[in-house]
Amino acid sequence: MSTVDLGARGDLLVHLSHEATRTRGGMGVVLEHLLAAPEYRQAFPRTLLVSPAVRPCGPGSYASEASLVHDLEAHGEVFYSGLRRHNPERWTRVFRPLEEKHDVSFVYGRRDAPGGPVEVLLVDVTDVLRGHRVRMGTLPRFLARLHTLLGVDLVFDCRGRRPAPWRMLSRVWRQRHGTRLGAAPWVNRLFRRAVHHGLVDAPPLDHDAMLAVTLAEPVFDALERLRSRDGAGTVLLAQEHLSLPLAYKALLDGRDWCRTVYYAGEVRTPRALVESGEQGQGASDARYYNIQRLGLEAGRTLDEVYPVGAWPSFQILRNGHLCDRVGAVSASVADELRFLDTRYALHPVTVVPHGHRPIETGWDAKEAARARVLRHARKHWGKDFRLLLTHIARDEVCKGLWRDVDVCEHLATLLPPERKPALLVMVTEWNEAEPSDNLRSVKARVEAFNAKDTGVHIALVNQPTWPEGLDFTRDDLHRATEVSLGQSLYESYGLAQLEALGCGAICVISGVSGARRALRAVCERQRLSESAHPNLVVADPVADARDAGLAHTVEAWKALAPAVLREQELRTAERVAEEVVRRLPRDAHEGRLLLATGWALSERLGWEPLIREQLLPLLRFPAQEAESALEWREAHG
Repeated sequence: MSTVDLGARGDLLVHLSHEATRTRGGMGVVLEHLLAAPEYRQAFPRTLLVSPAVRPCGPGSYASEASLVHDLEAHGEVFYSGLRRHNPERWTRVFRPLEEKHDVSFVYGRRDAPGGPVEVLLVDVTDVLRGHRVRMGTLPRFLARLHTLLGVDLVFDCRGRRPAPWRMLSRVWRQRHGTRLGAAPWVNRLFRRAVHHGLVDAPPLDHDAMLAVTLAEPVFDALERLRSRDGAGTVLLAQEHLSLPLAYKALLDGRDWCRTVYYAGEVRTPRALVESGEQGQGASDARYYNIQRLGLEAGRTLDEVYPVGAWPSFQILRNGHLCDRVGAVSASVADELRFLDTRYALHPVTVVPHGHRPIETGWDAKEAARARVLRHARKHWGKDFRLLLTHIARDEVCKGLWRDVDVCEHLATLLPPERKPALLVMVTEWNEAEPSDNLRSVKARVEAFNAKDTGVHIALVNQPTWPEGLDFTRDDLHRATEVSLGQSLYESYGLAQLEALGCGAICVISGVSGARRALRAVCERQRLSESAHPNLVVADPVADARDAGLAHTVEAWKALAPAVLREQELRTAERVAEEVVRRLPRDAHEGRLLLATGWALSERLGWEPLIREQLLPLLRFPAQEAESALEWREAHG
């Protein structure tokens, strides 16, 4: 076995996500702040970020232009690439045997990050995973061991290795084109056409779950070769179901050198039920979270209420309690874990919230930013707007973008004349050629609303196509914001909802937001109730539906007609609009007060104490504690 001299010595932290080369979501923001902390760098001199090189899209096909390899080549340094012909001998000895064993390609290098460089490992599985089939010879045994030894029951269509002609052609293809054959554009076009014409079965699947299990063994084997040999430890930080199978592999085969931490950033199975319900019910947080509350009170579990036992994400997530330590980004996520499986309640789930980055804003800076943004708004949307609302969110059902339109319907009648015309800038991101069903639905609602010319205009902005040469930044947009909307149906924490808080905005947060309890605690320390804080409005369809007495049992909530829940959702939107109008400042003096109260709340949610006092203690612990945890779990089944 090759020993790799990596220069930096000491404990290694490993994190598997889709964000090894760039920040895309909440956990990427967490990593940025963690990496920037001197205490973290002292505790973990080495950090390895791992991602699949290309993520499946559509019916299990791949888009090679979206490969993270391009990111690493453009913004980092590549030490080894199994997608090119020539590599240094020292790295070839490390990776080539593993590539032959698993029929994958590794790309290994480093990139700059806050606090210093980090190592990056990308794994190309495009020849192995296609649709719902996995062609990795080692996978059947791994699945059997997961089931027998850990109780993780996953059923995949596992085939033998690709035929020798395919493997030979793939080798030639990547030498000439720099991608594996499975990522070749013509292969993916053929696959999509075959699916379209019914020649190939490609059922809708949780491709992240399949990716997770497919990646676990090759990534673990690479870690075993990349880890330091000076007695330093390795900690696997698992954040969701993409990274948990790697932790399970470490529990099976890496106990002597690897520790595992499950820090739950979201719980995919509840999120899927919130977004789609069952039997075509549609999205509803009110239905799911009232069912979860009653289920927890009665000692019932998720799979006793919903038929999720065969879902790969459920099988992966329900066993996260096996890790040496378990944390959650919010108390609401901890509740979701306990509903997922009662074994999460048998030992502590440590809640470590996300931090918040306050944006330095004085009154003059806020006014200047507002002038720049409104000047841009007049140029592009043709009016002198007097009130600016914003919502920045991904194009996902759980973000509840249609609820912004609901609120605007009521604002159109409630806003005083001096606050009109008003503008809501809704910033998201979508593929212009193939917009999602969610985006098409939201866009239709926005266009229908704007056609009424009510005095409130909604600008739905595709962030990548926003004009270049803007004379304001994202921070300026937050400084200019007077009302920030964020009414998600599922929100494990909700950093984006709070970005404008320190800039004096009125922030509408979701009642199910993981940040809500953290905000409530800070308000209480300031001797304010949540409802009395001038910068906070809570949109809580879950509590509103419960208080309205729509249902009283799990079965009644499950049977509730979507139209009934939608009517209640609209009543919540009306209340939110009324609260927003009531809190709007009437003059500059009240505006300055909102800026002061927003900043006072915002600065108490900072990253530094959270990392130092909560997150690092969760990640760094003596090896004997892991051994004790293993003994306890074995004793308690």
